[in-house]
Amino acid sequence: MSTQNKSKNILYILIGVLLAGSISYRLISNQDLEKTSILFIGLPTILSILILRFVSTPKTAYGVVFLVITLFFLVSAILLGEGFVCILYAAPIFYGVGAIVAFIIEFFRKRNKNNLNLLGLIPAILLLAQPSDFFHKRDLQTVTRSIIVDNQATLENINNEVNLSNSLPYLFKLGFPKPAGVMGSGLTAGDTRDIQFMSNTKGIGTLSIAVISNDENKIVFDVTKDNTHINHWLTWKRFEVKKDKISESKIKISWTSQFECDLGPTWYFEPLERHAVGLMNLHLLQSFFATQE
Repeated sequence: MSTQNKSKNILYILIGVLLAGSISYRLISNQDLEKTSILFIGLPTILSILILRFVSTPKTAYGVVFLVITLFFLVSAILLGEGFVCILYAAPIFYGVGAIVAFIIEFFRKRNKNNLNLLGLIPAILLLAQPSDFFHKRDLQTVTRSIIVDNQATLENINNEVNLSNSLPYLFKLGFPKPAGVMGSGLTAGDTRDIQFMSNTKGIGTLSIAVISNDENKIVFDVTKDNTHINHWLTWKRFEVKKDKISESKIKISWTSQFECDLGPTWYFEPLERHAVGLMNLHLLQSFFATQE
């Protein structure tokens, strides 16, 4: 076979693998499994196996796998409606799984045991996929961030109108749903807030919260509704704002958010979501309270 024909065949295989990946993604989404490890572990495994199975003895298995995954990300960014931040967050696990699959297949290929390739993948994929996620309730995540302010500040500041879209953390700038407005007021039990978020792919969504308790040093909000695109990744449970005196002139204001991570595997996504929620907490504190070092 000429070099030109061989290159064409490889190109056809790449297109076929990308098509298979896109179809797999659609099937996973149609079964409401796009939040699970079936997508984030299973899909890169499928892509890697297909490309290494049908591209005969590539010079660098890792390079071919990474090329296909990169192409799949580029296609998904255009055709699947995923925001850049989603791709950015999912990329390390896709590339990591691809590297593991390539390593295992090459390990057996060098020992002329191709029939054991898939058997060798089973324990690694099960370990990465964390199948226990399907059988137990997700752990409640609690993230707290604090700032130091003058003692003149009070929790009543939360009742002020602020522009939450100012000085957004970098995640929001990458494509994460952005706060677009806050409606509602009051800090007594039963008072509500509707916080609107703008998604580049899903439009406006609303997170509704209600005050369930309030005293001089702490306000607690419960979540009553969430149809924002954020609920695709996590489920909000409760928010708490607390004041602690640390000196005659300074107080500490803490913002605590509780949520459940809806993406799997949780060993990968829980730390990422905790980091994102921590940035959000800090942004809210800085928006409502004047910070001082």
